[in-house]
Amino acid sequence: MELKTVELLKNRRSFYVLDKNIKVSEEEIKEAIREIVKYSPSPFNVQSEKVVVLFGEDHDYLWGTIVMETLRKIVGGEEKFKETEAKINGFKNGYGTILIFEDKDILEEAKKGLGSYAPNLDTWSEHANGIVTIGLWIGLRELGLGANLQHYNPIIDEEVKDKWDIPKNWILKSQMVFGNILEHPEEKSKIDINSRVVFK
Repeated sequence: MELKTVELLKNRRSFYVLDKNIKVSEEEIKEAIREIVKYSPSPFNVQSEKVVVLFGEDHDYLWGTIVMETLRKIVGGEEKFKETEAKINGFKNGYGTILIFEDKDILEEAKKGLGSYAPNLDTWSEHANGIVTIGLWIGLRELGLGANLQHYNPIIDEEVKDKWDIPKNWILKSQMVFGNILEHPEEKSKIDINSRVVFK
């Protein structure tokens, strides 16, 4: 018997060739994201993970203006920039983006009551961020959508916060692009699982 969990993990891939012709409603996407974030565990239940979801013109502005123009200043020469431009346009072609954040103020406040555990909270919060991220990735796939995870932070952080009035204490961790799947990625090789999982 194959677990549903395994099936979902197998179906979660990095889908890069996406478009906006999704077969699910925005309301269904919103509800799924709310539920996934709500029920994802966090250390000491601090719930410091935050997400901002961009649709439509906001999604397009993130990739077509903020990311594109930031990278244009960094990548020298128009000829050299063509490859970068094509890559960023690929993200823009998707339907939406989930901006995934960590609220540093919540973490700092929580540390005050944790005694000797306090120094570990930053590491544990990264674990929680990963849990939210994989939950969103699997959830989107279960809705029939493809997604890929990007990390253009910190070079876009200030513009993103200014554009969408995001609190300064929210630290941008990643950007998850999602949309309708046009092309499936090739299978990736896996090393012998017995070299990674050991039973005693």
